[in-house]
Amino acid sequence: MPTSGAATDSRYSHYEGLQLSLTDGIMTITLSNPGRRNAITAIQGDELVTIWEEVWDDPEVRVIILTGDGGDFCSGADMSGLAKKALGGASTSTVQPVNVTSRKARKHVCGILDCEKPILAKVRGVAYGLGVNLALACDMVFAAPGARFCDSHVKAGLVAGDGGVLLWPLLVGMHRAKEYLMTGEPVPAEKAADIGLINACVPDDQLDAHVQAMAERLRDLPPHAVNYTKAALNVAMRQMTGAAFEMSLGYELYSMKMNDFREATQAFVEKRKGVFRGD
Repeated sequence: MPTSGAATDSRYSHYEGLQLSLTDGIMTITLSNPGRRNAITAIQGDELVTIWEEVWDDPEVRVIILTGDGGDFCSGADMSGLAKKALGGASTSTVQPVNVTSRKARKHVCGILDCEKPILAKVRGVAYGLGVNLALACDMVFAAPGARFCDSHVKAGLVAGDGGVLLWPLLVGMHRAKEYLMTGEPVPAEKAADIGLINACVPDDQLDAHVQAMAERLRDLPPHAVNYTKAALNVAMRQMTGAAFEMSLGYELYSMKMNDFREATQAFVEKRKGVFRGD
């Protein structure tokens, strides 16, 4: 078993938006943007593309815990940045090919699925938009009472393209998935556990110890047996719904060009209800 102490060594010093701590084979990755409920910034988005392969390749890492800084897991993509682009504040002098955007979005969720090492999500507060799908892509999800799980894309005028169509139907069934993805309504942690969206809702003062105990249990099992069991399960999952995920990413990029998306972001900035016309 690895015996490294709690530290972020030089191999991970280039990460700015993610806090990393490795203790006795367990790597904790913390999404850190607490002033905005850990909304994913552009820098964090880039880092979430590369981190999963780095920890996969690190022989000292046996198990990964993904969590948020402070009282929330992740409120999704940083809407202030999206709003700036949608409302014309971003520079148009540099044009990026569309596939760069979709490739990054794909790697956020697929990086977790492809990493053969077990990844546990520890959730407090909000897990919205991209944040909820980062959590649900993990191998096990444990949350405190008061946590809320919500794929809120439609409320931002966007198609649910961050992995929701891959994850939600497999976890809660097609009809429930349609209800939550098409309305953008949140699921409280207690209900999320009841319907199988997450593993368990654990009292807040016990959550850290519960997740730590599960991480240690997985760490101490034969690693190849655990890792390749995960790999086999996730291959089956990707084969069942991979095409739908790819299509949802294309539709999400398409919806970013619509006036309804601009109206949703304007309404967000102005703290008002949006008026949507379907154009």
